[in-house]
Amino acid sequence: MKAMTREFFALFILFCLILMPVNGFSQETESTGDVSLSAEGSESILPHKRNLFTDISYSLLGVTTTNLFLNYVCRLADASFANLSFADIWENFAKPDWMWEDGDRFHVNQLGHAYLGAAYFASARVNGFNFYQSIPAAAIGAVMWETIFEPEPSINDVITTTISGMAFGEMLYRLFLEVDSKATFGAVISGFFLSPTSSHNKIYNRAQETGGGNIYDLTLKLGAEKTFAFFPEEKTNEYAWKNPGGHIDVNIIYRNPFIQNSKKPYDHFELYAEFTTNINSYRAAIISDGYLFSRNTADTDISSTSTGLGMHFDVYNASNDFRNNEGIGNINFSSSAFGWTLKHKYLFTEKSHLEIKTHLNAVFWGNSTYNNIGIDLWGRDFNSNCTFGMGENIKLSFSLFHKTVGRLDLNVYGYHIFAFPLNERHSEGNVFFLYSSLNYDFPFTPKVGIGIKETFWELFGIYDSGDVERRLLSSYIYIWFKF
Repeated sequence: MKAMTREFFALFILFCLILMPVNGFSQETESTGDVSLSAEGSESILPHKRNLFTDISYSLLGVTTTNLFLNYVCRLADASFANLSFADIWENFAKPDWMWEDGDRFHVNQLGHAYLGAAYFASARVNGFNFYQSIPAAAIGAVMWETIFEPEPSINDVITTTISGMAFGEMLYRLFLEVDSKATFGAVISGFFLSPTSSHNKIYNRAQETGGGNIYDLTLKLGAEKTFAFFPEEKTNEYAWKNPGGHIDVNIIYRNPFIQNSKKPYDHFELYAEFTTNINSYRAAIISDGYLFSRNTADTDISSTSTGLGMHFDVYNASNDFRNNEGIGNINFSSSAFGWTLKHKYLFTEKSHLEIKTHLNAVFWGNSTYNNIGIDLWGRDFNSNCTFGMGENIKLSFSLFHKTVGRLDLNVYGYHIFAFPLNERHSEGNVFFLYSSLNYDFPFTPKVGIGIKETFWELFGIYDSGDVERRLLSSYIYIWFKF
């Protein structure tokens, strides 16, 4: 435990998020079928009278407990920032010096803080507050952590924790309700990792909602991959990617994407997570979208269409330095965005269909890390620099399915952000990121098959301190399972 760091904690959480849902979910319908919904498609509300004072108190208890536990873990890991004195805490309140920082690794700032924000958010959701009412819990938890549990409060950490926490938190909370409805050991363990505050809340307070039977599709893929790295400005950093590695990914679709007609946020969402490593390097991604509100514009025997306002939380992180995520061989990009979504399904026959999904988004909080020699906030050599900004994003997905022949998927996602001029440590300029994938799944049975996949990542930055261009091309072969 002494050797544990926040970097490994963040990667451990990612792995658990990928693996744990499979242990807890039990699908009530076939993956191509519909789920029976109420008019609003909401979870069942348990019939007991609410006490607002009690619910607020339990929400704040969950936020506080989360921060105390994380601080304890960081102290065990000998993290210097975790050993605050009362004088340090008083200084944060008496003479606050909020800053824009980039001292932490990308996966800590963009993944670790997102998971932490999800825990704060869920502490309110599990105590009866709706999506919008739970957002302040994420903000309160973030401010508490920065002022009481860290020596130098960070503005960007509060923003990231709050924004990503509400998107990530609602998805994980709804998945918690799914696994919590199953009385199995795997469901208990999965529920804890999906939403620790929701699991902890059950000790002292009754849950306000129940769930179950809302998973439209859950697919797990396990296999091997080979990645080819291209870093034109620093070719020596391509070496770490030369060996093949292991690959795991999970794709979860919550409720039918094509017949959504709801005013409740995240009554439908799609969450994809992947992790690939050959020990020397790794690549991880979380890609998601959820309806804030939607309308079912068409639903006939051969076609169905939904459209509405969606929210997206996406994180891409690749590094040739597994231990510290340092060095110049990184590709890092994250995006939180709002935008308009359209999802359409057309049936050619009873055995075959076409799916099209499009998203036009405004990125209101984006981040990319590129490499530049410097010293971080703790006085360590740190070959990295950050950009925070806003911009636009387009996502296009096409799928062809035949019950016997298999499934062919093509995804192309493009992002652009222009950087905010924050301080001398944050570069100004524009960042372009492209993610694309092409995969084919062949079924042995409706639940098991094999597949091949190609993915392509490209980061291109035009900065005031110079241009950066990096690419990863990966090939996979895998076994897939549907649950």
